Amino acid sequence: MDKKKTIIIAILALIGFILTIELALIYFKVNFNESYSASFCSVNNLIDCDGVAKTNYSLFLGIPLALWGMFFYTLTLFLNFVHLIQNKFKNTIFDVFKNPKSYIAALGLLSFGISICLATISIFKINKICILCFVTYFIDLFIAFAAKSKGSFFVQDVKNTILDFAAGVKKYTLLFIIVLMAFIGMLCYTSTSLVFSPQMKMQKSFEEFMKMEKNKYAVSGNVMGDPNGDKIYVYSDFMCPFCRVTNIMASKFAHEQKGVLVIHKNFPLDASCNKYVPNTVHPGACTLARYALAAEKQNKYWDMANLIFDEHPSSEADIIYLSEKINIDIAKLVEDVNSPEIEQELQNQIETAHQKGIYGTPTIVIDDIPYISAMPYYKIKTLYAQALKRHKRSQK
Repeated sequence: MDKKKTIIIAILALIGFILTIELALIYFKVNFNESYSASFCSVNNLIDCDGVAKTNYSLFLGIPLALWGMFFYTLTLFLNFVHLIQNKFKNTIFDVFKNPKSYIAALGLLSFGISICLATISIFKINKICILCFVTYFIDLFIAFAAKSKGSFFVQDVKNTILDFAAGVKKYTLLFIIVLMAFIGMLCYTSTSLVFSPQMKMQKSFEEFMKMEKNKYAVSGNVMGDPNGDKIYVYSDFMCPFCRVTNIMASKFAHEQKGVLVIHKNFPLDASCNKYVPNTVHPGACTLARYALAAEKQNKYWDMANLIFDEHPSSEADIIYLSEKINIDIAKLVEDVNSPEIEQELQNQIETAHQKGIYGTPTIVIDDIPYISAMPYYKIKTLYAQALKRHKRSQK
C-alpha cells in the first residue's frame, strides 16, 4: 500500500512540477519581455494566465508563486523518496525524517489552504483566472489525501509533522539556525530588491516621485546640470502627469550625476500648435509651453517649468498670477508669449521632435536615442550608464 502511495504522490508531484515550470516561464515572459506573445492559456478577459502573472498578487515576499510551487513539489518528491536516501546513508541527518508521508500530507493540506486564498483573490480581486494555477491547487489537495494517514483527518499527520520538526530542530539547532538565517536573508533580498518583479519595482519607483507635491530637486535659471556636460533631452507636455514625474526624475538625475546637462523641449499634445497631433489630448498645453519659452528670455525657464508642473495652472490668468512667485517681469512675459519669436521656437522644437520619431510624451533622448513613454528612475540611470560604456568602447 505504501508503495502505491509513493507512486501516486510521485506522479502528482511531477505533474505539479511541470505545470509550475510552465507558470514560471509565463511569469518571466510577461514581466521581463516587453514584446511577448500571448500564452496558450490566455483565452479571454476572464481566463487569462498572462493577466494574472502581471499582477503583484503573483508574488509572495518578492518571489513568484510559481517558484514557491516548484519548491513545494521538489520538497514533496524529496520526502516521497527520502527512505531510499536513509537506506543508503544510515545514521545521518536524514534519519530525522521519521514520518515523511505525514509531512507531505501536512504540507499538501497547507498548500491547498493557501490555494483557496489565491483562488479567492483571483476571482474576486483580479477578476481573472489562471487555469494552470487552478489545476495545481487541486493537485495539492490530491497529494494531501494521497499521503494522509489512515483513521484520522490529517490530525495525526499534522501532529507527527510538528513533533518531528521540533525534535529535528533540537538535535540540529546550529544547522537549523544557519539555514533559517540564509532563508530569511534571501527573502529580505528578494522583497527589497524586487529582482523578480520589474512591474512592482517600476511602480514603487514612480510612487516615490508621484507623492512629491513639489519638485525638491528644482533649479532656477535656464540651465539644469553641467553646461558642458552630456546632453540629455526631455520632451514633454506640461499637462501630462507622467511628464511631471519625469521632470522630477530628470531634476534628481542632474543633481546626482556629474557631467550631465538636462535640456527640456516642448511637444504639447495640443493640435492648436502641434500639427503632428491628430486629436487634442491636452487643450491649453501649447499656451503653457509658450509661457515657459517666454520665461527663458528672462533666465527663468526652469523656474516657470517647475511652477507649471507643480501648480497646474488652468488658464492664462492663473499662470500670470502664479508667475509672481518666481519674481519675473510680468509685462515682458506677456509680451514675449505672444511674439512671433516664441511661436517659431515652439514650432522648431515640435519639428525636431517629429524628425527624431517622437510622437508621445514623456520622451527622454540619451545619446541621440529616444526612449518614448515614462520610465522608472533606475532605468534612466541604466540607459545613461550604457551610453557611457558605448562611448568608452568606441574610443578604444
